[in-house]
Amino acid sequence: MKANLIASRYECPRCKKNMCLQVRKGTVDTYEWRCRNQSKDNRHDVVRSVRKGTWFSESKLTITIILRLTRYWFGKSMNAFVVNDLKVNKKGKGSI
Repeated sequence: MKANLIASRYECPRCKKNMCLQVRKGTVDTYEWRCRNQSKDNRHDVVRSVRKGTWFSESKLTITIILRLTRYWFGKSMNAFVVNDLKVNKKGKGSI
């Protein structure tokens, strides 16, 4: 959040209030944005990925790998080193 890779807050599209960042086991990122409004006139349960609106929202890589890849990118590391260190490639498991 401090590096502005993910949003520090997210507005609920239904009620326009700030959503809560909550731990969610079983998800790739362990966190999700959630708004649970229990009022009679606008009851809803909205969930958003912490990746929504980011450049890596469609990636299947873990957020840890994405952050390391970003660090390498800005550090202008050599491609072969990054591919080897992160164990990612164009084909197969861990592909980008």
